[in-house]
Amino acid sequence: MKWTTALRTLEDVAERCAHVHRQPAGIVTLRVTEAWVHGPLLGPRREELPDADAVRVALVTSAAEEDCAAGTRPPVAGHWLAASGLGTKPVVLRFRSAQAPVWNHVVDRPVRFWTAEEGPDHDVLVQLRAGDGESLRPPAPSPAELVERLERELRVSRGALRRTATEYDEKRWAPGSPKKRGDALADAALGLLAVEDALERARATLPG
Repeated sequence: MKWTTALRTLEDVAERCAHVHRQPAGIVTLRVTEAWVHGPLLGPRREELPDADAVRVALVTSAAEEDCAAGTRPPVAGHWLAASGLGTKPVVLRFRSAQAPVWNHVVDRPVRFWTAEEGPDHDVLVQLRAGDGESLRPPAPSPAELVERLERELRVSRGALRRTATEYDEKRWAPGSPKKRGDALADAALGLLAVEDALERARATLPG
């Protein structure tokens, strides 16, 4: 993916977020209020980027924190994705809760480029287009701050794995798609393992 294509895709994300937000909450119950970019688009400009994950966006939502565990999606995210059309676009989306900070071990020092109240941040998009995203990023968290953040993420991820494992077991032989429940269980398990690994690395950086 070319740099210019990636930036157009990011602008498209903002437009689609705005489009869905204008729909009544009774139609699309999940509300997305902010969009943050992270990953390669915050680095120096390159002419070519990986097609699969060049555009990475964290969406701040109305979902509860426990429904936004690492690697998972809120139960109503599918409806939002269908309404926005972003489920089929070359964008890596991560759903975050407004009840918790947007950043974590994956969403590293992100930059906000859209809000429901103010729309796209054109100054941010101009700097990203020039390859100057690094200057927009917040400072890196201290080792202690990172450990605290990941310990909270771990509690959420453990709860998500318990819920999805229980649901999978209770509905093992029920009608419906076992693949969907199996995918949710795998997402929760892999998300938990990733948080545990990140927390172990973060604890190793603590002084003393």
